[in-house]
Amino acid sequence: MRLLSFSFHTAMSALLMMKISLGSAFSVEVPSTSANSGLSTTTLSTPILTPSDEEGNDVVSFDTGCVANPVVLPPDEYCSEWQCYYYGNAGSWNFGHKCFLPTGSSGLAVSEDGLSSWTKIAGEEADGSILKPSSESEDWDSVQTGVGDVIRINRDELHMYYFGGSNEEISMGPGSIVGFRMRIGRAKSKDNGRTWTKDDGFVLDYDESEGIFASWPRIVRFEEHRPWKMYYHSFDGSKWRVFGAESSDEGDTWTRTGLVLEGGESEDAFDFSGIGTRSITKWRDGLLMIYEGVASSGTHRLGAAFCDIESNTWKKLNEGEPILEPGKGPLGEWTKQVVGTPYVITMPDSSLRVYHCAKDGPQGKMKIGVVVSPTGDIEADCWEACS
Repeated sequence: MRLLSFSFHTAMSALLMMKISLGSAFSVEVPSTSANSGLSTTTLSTPILTPSDEEGNDVVSFDTGCVANPVVLPPDEYCSEWQCYYYGNAGSWNFGHKCFLPTGSSGLAVSEDGLSSWTKIAGEEADGSILKPSSESEDWDSVQTGVGDVIRINRDELHMYYFGGSNEEISMGPGSIVGFRMRIGRAKSKDNGRTWTKDDGFVLDYDESEGIFASWPRIVRFEEHRPWKMYYHSFDGSKWRVFGAESSDEGDTWTRTGLVLEGGESEDAFDFSGIGTRSITKWRDGLLMIYEGVASSGTHRLGAAFCDIESNTWKKLNEGEPILEPGKGPLGEWTKQVVGTPYVITMPDSSLRVYHCAKDGPQGKMKIGVVVSPTGDIEADCWEACS
């Protein structure tokens, strides 16, 4: 297996950009409201999910350092509550490894309306997490893990697609790091997400032709007899790119389908350095992708792309410009350093919600928030905070 080696400058830039992007008691309560009422363009967003108390006053303790990557499931006929799966850590990865991302273990919070008064659910792990790295140091997911997506299979069963990093050392500059050799795995729950059992092994390995890892999976399912689609991203030492895979056996095995989307060609493009985390929802006779773009400066912003339901070709929307930027528009001061890990939901009234993580500065902690588009449009002036 090849050990990738980058220049010191590239390595440090890569670490900085990955750390920024990909990284309780709830003191903020947002009044219950529908996505089409009680909204104001003058209102700035506030966090809806925050790290747990470092003093040990919370039953959940794995996420005292950060929370990120919300994966939000609306209520359905089998579950009456909103669920938010997320990942976080308490300042380090498994076995005491230094963490460079806000990944580590995954948790669960629930809400009556998906906007306010989220309550964390203590998992069976001692630190309150519902899914954590393997305790076997040689396993593929022994250093750090993170929820990628959660889908309901039937009344009794949920499947989580997650990524994990191993203890394989990857050379960067004058040294090396562990936890970045990531692959994609699957876990199953039969109690509405409270407890999870991992499959043996991973469902998708990394591919050196794509980059040093395969990570942050999102799953799109269609009607019967059509393959499931997985969207994930990789990093080759200089650029982030989104790739795809398909499954014809309901997620048991996956076949790569190639490059899906990459950053702009102009160095001035907000996504020139690439596209990382992303979320996809059915929208206006097609698929809408809200994605995290990385500029040459290292700034992370959110953009949008569209794909016709019968096509595999994605087209960037909003003339290739960002739709949400750190600390601008409806995003509050708590987002002024970075906004990322979007999760988009199309509501029954065709409005959109985008859940995301954000951070206010180098000393701040990653938190989770939400903005809405009452019209379902995606341009920058369409997004509003919840009043």
